[in-house]
Amino acid sequence: MARDLGAVCDVSVLAGLASVERAEALLDGGELYLPSATYSWLARDRLISVRRRTVGYSLVSQLVRDRRLIVIYLPELYDELARRLLFAVERRVPLTDLRAAMLAAHLRLPLLAFDEELMDELYEHLDARTVWRLEAHADCPSMGWAFELYRELSSCMGEYLDRHSSEEGAFEGALEEIRRREGDPRVAAAGEVRQAGQNPGRLSFVCIAWDLTPMLREYAEQHLLQPNVLRELFERTLLLIMTPK
Repeated sequence: MARDLGAVCDVSVLAGLASVERAEALLDGGELYLPSATYSWLARDRLISVRRRTVGYSLVSQLVRDRRLIVIYLPELYDELARRLLFAVERRVPLTDLRAAMLAAHLRLPLLAFDEELMDELYEHLDARTVWRLEAHADCPSMGWAFELYRELSSCMGEYLDRHSSEEGAFEGALEEIRRREGDPRVAAAGEVRQAGQNPGRLSFVCIAWDLTPMLREYAEQHLLQPNVLRELFERTLLLIMTPK
């Protein structure tokens, strides 16, 4: 199970070696990912600051060389969506955060953060909605339950929006459809899972919906994307953010 896990790093994870080691312990062998655009910016400037968090090139480049951190290319379409969101909120959310969220959504993996500032930004500036929240033990079985449920809900979201995106209120309708599944028995099961050995603490999983439908509807009206690509993007209106408690 551990090797099937992974997460995209928020800047709070990369602020120091201790936080990176904490992330590695949580994922127990799962991969840590970083958008290539963020790494390129860091390689150029050597030290960057996002939300008052500083990240240094020396540490991150060593992690990359040791393959403890995997740099992933964010497809141009997702990067364009991140930039459109940046302009829509008048740069009140850092592009670095938007790219990390887009990469997590693209990979259908959680965004791992050690604070809730990113979620606060999404709620305040992007009108994000909480779809599902779970606190569970910080172990592989619990994460496996959460990841699987998130991916199933993403598929449900994509299917609904693919059918109804041209209708008024499609996003709200999709949220109602998703929330009907809130009583999924696996949510309760994940909260009850216990690690056989030492309990490493608890994790908060928050599934958040952000409304990308106006931008995606524009792509559809202009016939810029194949139907299967558009369906994939509709699925990416759900994010999973994972935060240790």
